[in-house]
Parts: sequence; structure tokens; C-alpha cells
Amino acid sequence: MKNTFYLLMLFIGIAITGCEPMEDIHDDIDEKISNIQAAEQYTLQEEDYEFLDLPEDQYEFDTEDEARELIPVLLSEVYPALGENSSVNVTFNVFDSIRVEEYMVTADDYPSEDYFSGLDDIQDFLDVKFPRAEEGKFVGLTYNTVANEESFTFNDSHFNFVVEELEDIYPAQTGNMNQHGNFERREGNNAYWSNEMILEAINIVLLENQEGVEGQKYNVSYDIYNGNPGTESMTVQFNGNAYVSVGGTAYELTTDDYDLVGAELSETYSGPAGNTAQYHSFDVGEGSDNFWSMDMLLEAFNIALMENYPDAVDGDKFELTYDVYSGGVSTRVQALVLENGSYVVDTEAAVSTIEVTNVFALTNGTWAMPITLEEDDYTEMGQSYPNFDDEEELAYKLSTFLEPQFPYAVEGFMVPVAFDFYNGTSTNTAYGIFVFEDGEFNYVPKVAERSLQFGNNGTEWVPDNTIRYTLSGSDYGIIASVLEDQYPTQVGSMEQYNNFDRREGNSAFWSDEMLVEAMQALLNEIAPDAEVGQPYVLTFDIYNGTNTTESLSLIKDESGAWVVPSDEDEE
Repeated sequence: MKNTFYLLMLFIGIAITGCEPMEDIHDDIDEKISNIQAAEQYTLQEEDYEFLDLPEDQYEFDTEDEARELIPVLLSEVYPALGENSSVNVTFNVFDSIRVEEYMVTADDYPSEDYFSGLDDIQDFLDVKFPRAEEGKFVGLTYNTVANEESFTFNDSHFNFVVEELEDIYPAQTGNMNQHGNFERREGNNAYWSNEMILEAINIVLLENQEGVEGQKYNVSYDIYNGNPGTESMTVQFNGNAYVSVGGTAYELTTDDYDLVGAELSETYSGPAGNTAQYHSFDVGEGSDNFWSMDMLLEAFNIALMENYPDAVDGDKFELTYDVYSGGVSTRVQALVLENGSYVVDTEAAVSTIEVTNVFALTNGTWAMPITLEEDDYTEMGQSYPNFDDEEELAYKLSTFLEPQFPYAVEGFMVPVAFDFYNGTSTNTAYGIFVFEDGEFNYVPKVAERSLQFGNNGTEWVPDNTIRYTLSGSDYGIIASVLEDQYPTQVGSMEQYNNFDRREGNSAFWSDEMLVEAMQALLNEIAPDAEVGQPYVLTFDIYNGTNTTESLSLIKDESGAWVVPSDEDEE
């Protein structure tokens, strides 16, 4: 398409050498055409996306990897005359799924104990750590939290598995279990299962069926026979190697319990009690008119446990699971013990914590986890598979899906959503935001303009080997550890806000030269074995009066140092 000039010059050459045989002339033309070298800039147009057989009216790539795969096909069509060592810098559109900034919470980040006890702790932390965050920011947070106790119930397949695994060790017990599908609990019976033997069976089943997250607790229920059919439960915790019996009786408050608490305390705490009865949770947001203090919560816990366990005696322990509200609903677990006829906090109970990673989004002024679609949700929306593969389809179906879930949404209300998206080769979790406008939820897609360099190796067009790297929370910590003595003010600001202050005249200002030092420190840590000539483009958060990003290119030279590329390097 752009070779008129090259062909014109070739034909002028033909006229000058007109006495050569025509066959030689044609061979010479072909050779010269195939050896033309050039450095070009090219921006994809609508017809180019159509040429590549993308879905109708889709004028962007789903991923940058898709662009890397398809653009060489286009370049062969656009530049048939360009040969080895030619290069083209191609600008194109790509669907830019929301970037999730990763951050691992350190020991210094926790308010007191080395874990977050609930959503309110997490929200407080995110407000402090990202004070300049704008609406729509997503953070992938890795942190320690109280392990919510999960329920697990033995079914027939679990009993059968126990029989298979233990029949040589406990033939009488497993024979009886194989016949009746329960644990024999009559002491003196030759098929009797002791607590220790049941724990052994629980380990066999849970190790087969669960991931084994250290610190995770399970309340395991199973059928028994003690003269009459019945059920028992045992609370166990994974210690990294096996499940061990822990804690007291596990109990989770039901809607009836919240209604009972609301009725019993309606005169004493009219606002909080009414709120709990209505929403089936306890409002623990300080400053709220419906705030529940720990003393008030203990009164509520006593009402519920006295109702459900009237025969409990002093010394009996419980692990109570309940819902709280503080800008969002989350679950807490409280260890309790019955002393002198009243339930009090069991101070001897060890808090069980696990490390988890969850994504939080800042929308409507509050940090909360996005709505995550389950497999049934995709089925409800008419999807054949539990994912989407078309942006327009997901925009329409998710908008319809959200409307009944937020019947009182007001203009501008934002909902963050996590969904699975199939890009043609793999399924990945993606994130989006829907905004309520003009009576419906509208998807806020993001299409970004990107550029990639392609080179001709003499046979085909191939992407260059530049690695594009976006800094995350831990990367700023690496830079801080290297430069904190040299630039204490700048590093202090960077650690607090996870960005570089680019306001000239500000005491925390990072100059271009300082940014080069910062990126050199980072690459020395994350890419120490990179080969000579390896280029990087690093994208990092800055603050210049607004939150945005900048990018810096570095390349590893022959001495092993990371340097700003020269014009020669970039050719």
C-alpha cells in the first residue's frame, strides 16, 4: 500500500539499464523489492481490524497477545516490499481490562494484632494506604484474617472412602459403617468409634477433598448411632500437616436469632436492635446511630445461645459466627465460654488466621469486594459456559442481571463486578464497573491505545522483545529499601502513597534522573539475570496534581548496567 515510491525508483533503474535481458531485469526487481529496508509508523484503521477477521464492529484486540499474533499478518499485506531489518511501530486499540494493583500487607500495616479482624479493618487500611485513590481503583490485597469456620458434612461417598482406607486397621468399625453409613458411638460395642478414631477418619476425607489452607477451620458434621440415629460435629483446624480438633461448639447465628435479639433488646437499644432485626447483621461502624459495642454484642450473644443451648453448663465453649456491617457485610467469629451462668469472651482461645488474597474496589466512596459471578449466574443469564467471550454480550446481560439486585440504585451508583472472560485461547478473571444512568446499569468499557514495535527477520514480521512491566505495591518497597537513605523525603512519600511525586518544587519531587535510579534499583532486584540488550518499559504511578502514570525505557548494556536506550539502541 505504501510502496509506490520504491517501485517508481526501481522502474527508473530499469529504464537506465534497458539493455539487460528482461529475465535478469525481473530477477533484479524481485531481489531489490525483497531487500528494501525502512522504519515506519503505522496506525490501524477500521478496515485493518476487518481484514484480520475480528468480530463485526470490533475495532480493538481483546488482549495485547492477540495483537502480537495478528498484526504480523497485516504488516505482510501493508508492507510487502519491506525486507530484513525493517521495522514498523504499530499503534492499535486493545481492550484494557481494569488494572488491579497488587499489595501484600506487612506486619507494620496491621492496626494491632497481625491480622485484619473484618472488613472495617481492611477499609480503614485501604483509606490510609491509598488516600488519593480515585473512584474505580482496584487493589488485590494479600493479608492475614480471622479464618471463617466452614461447614463440611459427611455424605455416603465420604463414608465409603473411609471404609476403603481404614478397613485393614479397623475391620469391625468399617464393616459396621459400610452396612449402616454412620459412626457407631455406643461405648462397649465392638464397632465403637472413639473421638480419636473419628478425627482420623475426618483427616482422610478432608485431605482428599479440601485444599489444606493452614489455619482454616471446619465444623464437620456426620451421622452417628448411639441407640438412636443422630448427628454429631467436630471442629477441626489444619495445622499445615493434618487436621486437629480445636475450640468449642461451632454455632452460626440464624435469621431467627437476629429477630430474637431485635425483639429482646428493642427497648434497651431501640435503634441498633431494630436495625439488626431488619438486616440480620450488627452495625459496627463507629459513629453510626445503630452502633453495637462489644458489651452490647455480648448481650445479644447471650440471648441467642441461651435460647439454643438451654442445657449448657459453666465451662462450655462456643465459637460463634455472626455478620457485621461497616460499609459492607462481612463475617466474624467470636470465641465464648459460659462462666457463672453468662457467656463471656474466651480469652484463652487462640485466634485462627489464614493468609488470603482478595480484590477490593473503591466505588461510591467505599472500598468493597466486587460482585463475583458464580456458575449458576452464567446459567441464569443464558450462557452455555461459565464465562463471556463477547464484550457487547456481557455488557447487556450483566446490566440486566444487576438491575433486580439493586432496585433502589440512584443516578451515578457504581457496581464493581468480577467475571470470567474467554479471549479465544484462555479464560481469565476480568473486572468491570457498571454505573446506574438513566434508569439502567451501563457498562464502562475501557479501550486503550497501545504501540508495539515489529521487526522483519527476513522471513516474517515478529514483535520485538521489549518487556513491559507495571509496578505494583511490593516494587515500591524494593525501591525504598535501596534509596531511603539517599532520598528520605521522596521515599517516605512514595511508600505512603505508592507513587512518585512529580510536582516540581515539592519537597518529595522525583526528577527524571532520580526516577532512572529508582527503576535501575528495581530491575537489579527483579531481573538480575536478564541478558545484555534486554529492553524494559516500566510503567509506574505518579502524582502531578492528579493520579496518573508515566513510563520509562531502560536496556541492559554490555557492562550489566540498566541504562536509558540511545537512539542507536532504539533503531
